[in-house]
Amino acid sequence: MTRASPTIPRVRELVIVLADLHLPSDLQSGAPGVPRGAGPGSWPAIEHVARFARPAPLVGGWRGWVARWLGLEEYAGHPAASVAAAGAEGVAGPACWLATPLHLIEGLTRLHVDWGSLLRLASGERERLAADFKETFHGSGFDLTGLETGEFLLSAPPLAPVRTVEPARVLQGPMADALPSGEGSAALRRLGAEIEMWLHAHPLNRERARRGERPVSTLWIWGGGEPPAMGTASRPAPVTVFASEAYVRGLCRLAGLEIRPAAQGSVSSGAGTPCTLCVLEIAEVLQRGGGASLPEALAELDRCVIAPALAALHQRSIDHLVLLANDRRWTLRVTDRLRLWRRRRAGLEALA
Repeated sequence: MTRASPTIPRVRELVIVLADLHLPSDLQSGAPGVPRGAGPGSWPAIEHVARFARPAPLVGGWRGWVARWLGLEEYAGHPAASVAAAGAEGVAGPACWLATPLHLIEGLTRLHVDWGSLLRLASGERERLAADFKETFHGSGFDLTGLETGEFLLSAPPLAPVRTVEPARVLQGPMADALPSGEGSAALRRLGAEIEMWLHAHPLNRERARRGERPVSTLWIWGGGEPPAMGTASRPAPVTVFASEAYVRGLCRLAGLEIRPAAQGSVSSGAGTPCTLCVLEIAEVLQRGGGASLPEALAELDRCVIAPALAALHQRSIDHLVLLANDRRWTLRVTDRLRLWRRRRAGLEALA
């Protein structure tokens, strides 16, 4: 048997993460933000993966799985903000939290959010709000640092344990059920209320409204805790990472990996490395004009990312494709398309 050349990668794996796609357990429940009417063929590549791939639950969500896949097992259980802090500069404080700009939508009986509510602020807007926050909340023990992802890190004093919910999961139900809870939640709830009042009449929001952009109603605080002692680690095998998400940026800095923008035309090529990771956010697609709704954003990702990845798999440019979404993992190999007995499901039902 001829030995394979050591310069040719023996494993070609492409992992695609739909980071902020979390669906209610019952798609017929009428949860705010969940679209109706997506029929067969709406997202053919996603539906193909969901039909033929081998599914498995993602216990604890996609972040811990990605950390372990990158060889960073020691960080898999750390809070999202703690890892994100590793990829940011100038973050100080005994604890830190992610603070995501959010637009709240007034309903008949309650406030709710949709995928377009997850805002990503430009650098000038982030710098302006961070500076204003420092002045307005001086002496509170809290401070804001803008992230390249369009969000913020909130430095905080030590708090008793608090349970929080990431904003992409708030779309599943009433916002009141997702507010901070636990022994130390009072301080975060009070700060959240003060931030809403601060932003309500902020000049930045008047400017955004004039541009036809959604105003920032609040900063949703989540994913925090005491930052771990951050060391450095490296992945034995080369890997190419396309992403902008804050947690992934932190992981890449810890692993000494270069992180690239998720340029849709180059994701499936993997730049010649054995493994490729691509982390996509629906909120980012919507904000840059890649559709006016969740179905349209998914259609763009289906056409520009998932479909080329499927083509690369069928051409045997990669050995297998992994899709992470909605707390599930689908692993697809070339031969899996022969499993014709698998039932086809349309629209979001395919990912439920």
